[in-house]
Amino acid sequence: MIESSSNLIHPIRRRSLWILTAAIFLSVVGHLILFFGIPFISFSSPPPISEDLIIKTELRVEPPQKIQLTSRPKKKAVPKKTNTVSADPLPDANNGEQGALGNQTGQAFRLPESGTYYFDAYVDGQLYQTAQLDWITEGNEYRLYINIPYAVVGPFVFESRGSVDAYGIAPAIYWTQRGSKPPRYSRFDRGQNGAGKMYFSEKPDFTPDLLPGTQDRFSLMFQFASLLNGSDKIDDAGSIRAVPVVDFNTLEMWQFKSYGEAESEAIPSLGKSVNRHYALMQREDDPYKRQVDIWLARDLDWLPGRMRSQEASGRVLELVFKQKAPIDKAKLIN
Repeated sequence: MIESSSNLIHPIRRRSLWILTAAIFLSVVGHLILFFGIPFISFSSPPPISEDLIIKTELRVEPPQKIQLTSRPKKKAVPKKTNTVSADPLPDANNGEQGALGNQTGQAFRLPESGTYYFDAYVDGQLYQTAQLDWITEGNEYRLYINIPYAVVGPFVFESRGSVDAYGIAPAIYWTQRGSKPPRYSRFDRGQNGAGKMYFSEKPDFTPDLLPGTQDRFSLMFQFASLLNGSDKIDDAGSIRAVPVVDFNTLEMWQFKSYGEAESEAIPSLGKSVNRHYALMQREDDPYKRQVDIWLARDLDWLPGRMRSQEASGRVLELVFKQKAPIDKAKLIN
């Protein structure tokens, strides 16, 4: 009789323990969803795109423009003549300063200084954690690394590496990774004139032609910043800049509309500051993919102070500048 009762008690205890464990798990998951949402899943539908961002006629794409790389003026020094560049990837200048030998002329271009930037990361308007962006330059080489923390699934990481060639920033490799999923790579195989072929880990048989000046999703913002550092007299309100852009399995011509230079509080941590707003345009007859808006801040060397990306699912990821710190020398490229 006692043995029989004991045999009944053990399953009841195991069942109670299982119920308790399940209850604790559901409680934890429920609180995480309450505070952080469900990463990468959105139940909202994307809002309509503004009419002024819809391309209804064929836009003429200007050929890529060559750049003229300039150095940051040194304090208490007589300004030097502008250096020029060749069509090949540019060699390092003296002591890591930007600049190169050659006889090329073009649009003034200057890379922003290295630094670590911290951003408040929002998903569908809900604040997550602090994202970190490392922008590192040595001579004419660069590294761009972005880490966006996510609860439960792990960080969302981007990295872009490359150099500066005759057309500006020239990525060599771009990769992304979500949490513990395998990384996805895009490799730029550039020739002497900046053109070449693209290779994708997601699509090994897809090798589209690479145009000079092609950027990845994040390097394009630093290309804009470098052009504005060279001359802020470009991209007046209403003008459109076309840039070939690579994602993890695509190469497309993106058209960005400029809203010009304006003083606003679009970047709260900078207060009322001068910013440049660019928005990605969409073709009327193409299926909706994503909407991208970037705000470049004059006080940040025209680096992005705010980035907003809305996916086709309706999910909105936004990074808003919080603060800047000197770059950790241990992260330097060479």
